[in-house]
Amino acid sequence: MIRRLLLVAALLAPLPAFAQSETRLRLSESGSVTVQPDELVASLRVEARAGTAAEAQEQVNRAMAAALATARAVTGARATTGHYAARADRDKQEFVAQQSLNLRGPQALVALVGQLQAEGLLLDHIAWQLTEAAQRQGRDEATRVAIRAVQERAAAIARDLGLRVTALRDLYVESAPEARPMMAARAMSAPTAPSVTAEEITVTARVTADLLLRR
Repeated sequence: MIRRLLLVAALLAPLPAFAQSETRLRLSESGSVTVQPDELVASLRVEARAGTAAEAQEQVNRAMAAALATARAVTGARATTGHYAARADRDKQEFVAQQSLNLRGPQALVALVGQLQAEGLLLDHIAWQLTEAAQRQGRDEATRVAIRAVQERAAAIARDLGLRVTALRDLYVESAPEARPMMAARAMSAPTAPSVTAEEITVTARVTADLLLRR
């Protein structure tokens, strides 16, 4: 009987102060920073027409070899070949062969593209983007901005409730995909180098935090 009375008394006793005032709070905030792009990417095409498929392909091979030699002579430029295709143009009774040339590199790529266009290559697109290192740096800074926003908002909410932030239980970080700038206007050929303006790119990260508030 005495044991039963003690158990009832324990159940009816008021909870400890920390248990009564504990509040769980989940917040999500975004952080954004603008980063200056540091790498140019471009895609050009070698295209040839001839009476036979073999002749058209041979012309493409020679032109591509020359274009690669030109590109690899530019410091910092990275050149790779891409899609290769050949088809018959029945209207003109000839064969068409083409292959893409992909370039990545510094500002000097603009002059290189102009030189390759003068040699007969066709420009598909050219644009600025972020290197992996610049993307990482941007994500890290955007994450710090988002974390500060979570901390400031949590502190403000806690003050409004007459509480204080006492613990961070969980933190989730999500980085948004890189926002790419608009491509330069598509151009089939041009006697001079294209004009490409480097616009800042916005990098965003979102942070979700689970926090504990207490008196």
